[in-house]
Amino acid sequence: MIKKKILIVEDESIIAINLKEVLIDLGYEPCGIAPNRSKTLALLEKGIKPDLVLMDIYLKGTVTGIELAKELRNIIPNTPIIFLTANSELSTIKEATSSHAYGYLLKPVKERELHANIELALQKSNLATKTKEQLSSIENVAKTLEHTLQESKEEKLTLITLKYGYVFDIEKKILYLKEDMVNLTAKERDLVAILCQQKGSYISREQIEYTIWANEPAGEAAFRSLMFRVRNKLHKDLIINSNNIGYKIARL
Repeated sequence: MIKKKILIVEDESIIAINLKEVLIDLGYEPCGIAPNRSKTLALLEKGIKPDLVLMDIYLKGTVTGIELAKELRNIIPNTPIIFLTANSELSTIKEATSSHAYGYLLKPVKERELHANIELALQKSNLATKTKEQLSSIENVAKTLEHTLQESKEEKLTLITLKYGYVFDIEKKILYLKEDMVNLTAKERDLVAILCQQKGSYISREQIEYTIWANEPAGEAAFRSLMFRVRNKLHKDLIINSNNIGYKIARL
């Protein structure tokens, strides 16, 4: 069975050594002793990864154990911290609580209380980590689903459903009859695209001519020839003509 690693942050060497011996007797693995902030960070920089930290509140130096605990939340966020202190004042307890510690033990620490607090902290931490992972997994699934739905929505926006079983991909300029692609020339596809873009409204012959033959000389004969070829390839009522207005395509 893998022993849980515990980092001791205690500035009183005798207390620290005693804690180390107690932890060994309880079946844990003390992975380091640090008397202050700088030594603690130095141990973590060396690659030590504790499963739990026993933190004295009043450390030597300018940084207290509570301040260090808040800093460690950014460095080892999933590692529970249990505070050790000889101070039982309510204000100290409230301040310690603000750092989201997993326990608060008064010195001298009793072995049974230490053991119970460590096990409880490890269990709570493990549960919290699993919950975070589950939430992260749910968020990832939700994001993936949202992305898929967005892609599906965008894809649908490029597809225009017409009458008589036709669907036109406005982006690719491809006309389908059910699942089969209709064989159209480039200008024939341009014509269908122009009609689809009108969203069921009429467009005049002159507008169609100008759009398709913008940089080419063309006239009514070229337009009528193009329209004739397209109509011969499609359902006879798919393209609607009004002599006084122009042309439109039958959409659903």
